[in-house]
Amino acid sequence: MPTPTVPQDVYQRHEREWQILREAIAKTEQSDKDENKRQRPEDRPQWDFKYTKHQ
Repeated sequence: MPTPTVPQDVYQRHEREWQILREAIAKTEQSDKDENKRQRPEDRPQWDFKYTKHQ
C-alpha cells in the first residue's frame, strides 16, 4: 500500500505560509529586543501598565 502524499501545490502553499509566519515572528522578536534596549526601567513612566509588574 503506497504512503499517502500531499499534492505539490498544497505543500508549496503551506510552506510559503509557514515561511511568512517564521519571518513575522523573527521580525517581532527583533523589534521587541530593540525596544527593550532603548527603554531603561527608569525611563518608563510609572503608570505604563505594559511594563508595570503587578504585586
